[in-house]
Formats: sequence, C-alpha cells, structure tokens
Amino acid sequence: MAKTRTATPTNPAEQHNIIGASTTVEGTVRSKGNVNVSGTVNGNVEVDGRTIVMPGGVVEGEVSTTTAEIAGTVRGRITVRERLVLKASAVIEGDIVTDKLVVEDGATFNGECRMGQAAKDTSSRDRSPKRNASESDASFTVVSGDA
Repeated sequence: MAKTRTATPTNPAEQHNIIGASTTVEGTVRSKGNVNVSGTVNGNVEVDGRTIVMPGGVVEGEVSTTTAEIAGTVRGRITVRERLVLKASAVIEGDIVTDKLVVEDGATFNGECRMGQAAKDTSSRDRSPKRNASESDASFTVVSGDA
C-alpha cells in the first residue's frame, strides 16, 4: 500500500496565498509567505515575503512587504524593504518607500517616493516623534498625466 504524504513548506516564503479575481477581502491581510492579489483587498496588506498585485487586482490600503511586483492598482502607501517593480499596467495613488525601484514604461504613479538611505531614514522617522512641518524632506514628487 502506498503512503500519501502532505508536503508542508518548511520555508514560509514557499507559501503562496492567492486572493482570486472574484474575491473581496475586507480588513488586513497578514502573511509570512507570498501573497498574490487578483481580486480586491479593502484594507492593508502586510507580508514577510513577496506581494504581487496582478492586472485587475486592487488594494485599497497600505502595502508593507519584503518585495513587490505591482501590475494592478494600489491606493495607499507602499513600503517595500527590498525591491519594488511597477509593471506597465500599474496604477499607484500614494507614497512609495523602498530600497530599490523599477518602473516600466506606462506605469502610473502619483505620490512621493523615497529610496535607498532616504527610505531607511523615513522608516526611522516614522517611529520617532513628528517633526515640525517647516522642516524640509529631501525627496522628489512624480506626477503622471498631461500638465
């Protein structure tokens, strides 16, 4: 008689969570594995792994992840500890904080972006008391569309 084994990933990054195209999640999604969003998340996405927002996928909230590839829509702040890729079909309405950023031709991004050391400085400032509004930040703003 053959034995049946259930494979359990030993590495959380091998875990894949899929939010299907016809699925809407209300609230925060938290995972120590990878998350693929083809549907809609009305809330935050917090991932210790890779987050992929597919074309047609929508996140209405903040995204905090190790790495990300966005081909859908995110309306909220995106914080990526390593590398963020905005695919040609991406629509971002919010600020980005990341170590590395790749933007494909055609992606739409409206917000501020901090990268590299400025991103790390921003992360530490977010945990510290608020500064005066008169203090300036070394950043740039990207505005998409016809001026």
